[in-house]
Amino acid sequence: MAAGGGGDAVAALLVRRILAPDEAGPVLISSCAWERLRVDPTPGPRPRRAFRDLAPIAGVATEVTPTSETIPPGRSLLPRVAAEARARIFLHDFEHGAVGLTEQFNHLVGALGIDRLGVIDVGGDIVAHGHESALKSPLADSLTLAACFRLGLPMTVTVVGPGTDGELPAPYVRELLARAGAIRTGAVSPDDVESVRPLLRWHPTEATTLAAAAALGVRGAVDMRRGLTPVPIDASSADVWTVEAPEPASFPIAQALIPTTSLTAAEEVARQVAVNEVDYERGRARANTAKPTTLAAFANASREIGATYATTRRILDATHTDPSEQPTARVDGLGLWALDRLAAP
Repeated sequence: MAAGGGGDAVAALLVRRILAPDEAGPVLISSCAWERLRVDPTPGPRPRRAFRDLAPIAGVATEVTPTSETIPPGRSLLPRVAAEARARIFLHDFEHGAVGLTEQFNHLVGALGIDRLGVIDVGGDIVAHGHESALKSPLADSLTLAACFRLGLPMTVTVVGPGTDGELPAPYVRELLARAGAIRTGAVSPDDVESVRPLLRWHPTEATTLAAAAALGVRGAVDMRRGLTPVPIDASSADVWTVEAPEPASFPIAQALIPTTSLTAAEEVARQVAVNEVDYERGRARANTAKPTTLAAFANASREIGATYATTRRILDATHTDPSEQPTARVDGLGLWALDRLAAP
């Protein structure tokens, strides 16, 4: 279960060796379709009905294939992930809240003969309690987890790269994980990165990119989403933590979402107990008037706040310029760029 969407789907592939070292069968990943506004200009997640050519699973259009596509103006990167990943990708949606999502999961696990779930989140906002001022996007992760709690199958919750999503600080994420009973189960390795490098070359996921970069030895601080305080990368940014048999009480946002029967209801719960990122996206879509800057000016400003790297998504948002025109600034073929080489003469 890719808790937050496409970036978590890539992370699930990144940590497969750690979580299931003896499994040789196909990777089965269920994900929502929720891209940030840079990719999909329509706020919020895309439901199944917004896709064409989903393949049927036991009579229900569920599986994303390379020929699947979204109905404009929505857009999803999941069909491309399905085309390039050695995995089967299934789409779940939030239209009917945690209750409806449970029905989707129940159909899927029954049709595929699944007896255990692994919920994957990059960065760790899934363990947030809701009061944290830096929390920005807990809804998808917590709603997915809420439905998994309702389903009642044995499951684990895995956090890849604590703090790499630029929301909660890494030490605080580790503290919450320890309270939830998590243990460090390993770390992403260079070989793991190689296994998904083709995806990481183009996929705009920031958190998974930071975890991969840390595994390759990158150290420093990254200017990423929304221009927040630069996110540090160190050895622990590649760590993988797992909670066996998680309890709802350890995940209060997910627990609050368990009875929801619509996305509207889930959004209202999120507003009450944490923050609803769909509101942010709606506001930004209505008033996205920020003027782009130049690559050189962006790089200088980022260095002034202590960053040494920037993500592709952050550069595109700030400059409306594709940084691939500066290939010498690219770090290890990832969506990460060295600021001291960006727009250099």
